[in-house]
Amino acid sequence: MKDTNSGCVFCKVVSGEFPSYKIYEDDKHLAILDLYPNVKGMTLIITKEHYESYAADMGDETYAEFFLFAKKVSKLLDLKLGVKRTALVMEGMGINHAHIKLYPLHGLGSEFQEMLTEEKIFFDKYKGYITTILGPKATEDELEQVRKLFI
Repeated sequence: MKDTNSGCVFCKVVSGEFPSYKIYEDDKHLAILDLYPNVKGMTLIITKEHYESYAADMGDETYAEFFLFAKKVSKLLDLKLGVKRTALVMEGMGINHAHIKLYPLHGLGSEFQEMLTEEKIFFDKYKGYITTILGPKATEDELEQVRKLFI
């Protein structure tokens, strides 16, 4: 961890060097609207101190505070945008600064309804994005091979 990283876009946002559309902040975190949203209200949660983008390397307390801030902003997005849920994604591959992406889920009904697609997708390697679309059903053999790595 460093206070700032001179070449980091998000550090420049935090310092005010780059403009942003801030919607909420506390002493350690900032919530800004994404300049390239794929849904209305897509929001980025960033740490004010520079942490590398793989958030699992953060200390436990810092990590917990990061997610609690994201939870608070998710609830604000729900309220202000009139959505029932906001999705949270953290892949950490676009910018090397810890960040969480929040996606307000527009168009959901008032009651939970399972939503699945017939489309299936599977990645052998990371292609610059991740999806929640399910892949083809894994065989018992494939699942067992992976499980054995953990026992």
